[in-house]
Amino acid sequence: MSGDVEFDRIAPIYDETRQPPSPDEVDTLVELIGGSRTVLDAGVGTGRFAVPLRSRRFDVVGADLSLEMMRRARAKGVPNLVRADLHRLPFADRSVDAAFMAHVLQLLPEPTPVLRELGRVARETVVIALPEWLERGHEGPWRERRERYREIAAELGYPLPARAPRYRHTLEELSRIAPPKDVRRVLRPAAGPGERREAFGRWASGWFGGAQVPPEVHAEIVRRLLAERPIDPTRAGGPPRESRFVSWAARDLGPSASGPAASQ
Repeated sequence: MSGDVEFDRIAPIYDETRQPPSPDEVDTLVELIGGSRTVLDAGVGTGRFAVPLRSRRFDVVGADLSLEMMRRARAKGVPNLVRADLHRLPFADRSVDAAFMAHVLQLLPEPTPVLRELGRVARETVVIALPEWLERGHEGPWRERRERYREIAAELGYPLPARAPRYRHTLEELSRIAPPKDVRRVLRPAAGPGERREAFGRWASGWFGGAQVPPEVHAEIVRRLLAERPIDPTRAGGPPRESRFVSWAARDLGPSASGPAASQ
């Protein structure tokens, strides 16, 4: 199943089931692309970063494969959107000041071609958000719950299509493509009990299959799943989480860049 089809399907619940970028994350991104005017948000999705960037007076162009995700970005006030494969961006060389990518890396079996493409279209800076979970590999219990969700859905007559593979790319791996010029760590504070209960509510109302089965079926699946594998709502928010923003000079990533990956 292609990624655009998957994200078309989950677009209605995407924002409800994910926390928005924190003010510190937005501030860090703005610092790294400081001096830029035009910014390509590669994999813009529903505009989660494009909206705050536009509020900071950046001229943002969003690119994505999913039309349904971009429809939601447009509804939030992001007007410049292009349907595009990030491996073959329909932009001229050095046509934007900066290129940014978040929540896409885990969909790429090989990140080098996309990073080279971002380096091609950007004049100054390329930044990606590297979520802490990509390196930490904490997904085991959630993967088990996701698979059990699929089993129960099938039992109830709603077999779910296969999920696109996810990949884990570490900072060390990305640094072999080209040495970053800056790495910023942003810590999201631990959620309080109320916030944790809210996070659990988001999970229970829209997690994984919520956009793919009728609401009453989803509620029954969640009820059975939690009866089998209880989750303490006061712990659902988890510990503090860290994101890393990795930036490169665009010339170090472009097609003419030297280095071990340049000839790939």
